[in-house]
Amino acid sequence: MPLSLPPRPAPGDHAGVKPRKPWQAGLLSFLVPGLGQVYNGRTRKGLVLLGLACAWQALGIGAAEAFRWWLVSLGGYFLLCCAAGLDALRMARTLPHFRPGRGNSLILYTACVVVLATVSLLSGLAEERYFPIYNVTQTSMRPTLRTGDHLRAQALAPRDIIRRGQLVVFEYPSDHALIFVKRVVGLPGEVVEVEDGLVYVNGDPIEEGYYAVRPRGSKSLDMPAARLAPDEYYVLGDNRYATFDSRSYGPVNRARMLATPLYIVYSVSDEGEWRSDRIGLPAR
Repeated sequence: MPLSLPPRPAPGDHAGVKPRKPWQAGLLSFLVPGLGQVYNGRTRKGLVLLGLACAWQALGIGAAEAFRWWLVSLGGYFLLCCAAGLDALRMARTLPHFRPGRGNSLILYTACVVVLATVSLLSGLAEERYFPIYNVTQTSMRPTLRTGDHLRAQALAPRDIIRRGQLVVFEYPSDHALIFVKRVVGLPGEVVEVEDGLVYVNGDPIEEGYYAVRPRGSKSLDMPAARLAPDEYYVLGDNRYATFDSRSYGPVNRARMLATPLYIVYSVSDEGEWRSDRIGLPAR
């Protein structure tokens, strides 16, 4: 009895068929939300996800002003990447007979990557400009700040009002390459005097509950009464008896003030110890 062989597929039946790889689609959309969807032939959906990712990064700049919203912004973007990757992975599994179309071009893939990379770069530069991070390297602001604290700060605009008790990041008056962080105690036009660590403004002592307790046997550097110019501020360290501040180098000009600290992003001691209990603490 002759054997019956199965019919051969007609020539061209599988021509152009390129099944989508689920792992590749998922990875593409995790790294660049929407790219996996474009790879799967769902160009419109992919571009919508890409636009959402770009908008999220751009709007996330303002979220850096508050620690909790900054974390929400980062967490939300991570979830968006995960959701886009999972959607692309599942979709690729349903496309065993996929034939690439006009949207499946290297030019479009590259354009998606370039767009997101450009937005990410510009957003990073904007965040660095308006919400820079500074590293505390001295003990002059203990107990408020500690060595190894990395501070998220908000850049000061020329019209921003600076108040007494506010922390400021500024350039050292005689060497603008050096960056210090201190507390404002004297405002423009006021007469400021420091005696035994206590600050007197216009002859009256001001209440300060933030500077360190005076160690036994230590001596504070005093300053005789002096009137500040219209654009000058008097700054002191909270660790009043172990700090290099306006008592040594004089008042700080408003033009030298760069930013005001907001919160601690993370903190690492000189020994390399990660201080998780300081993450998110407000810098006040």
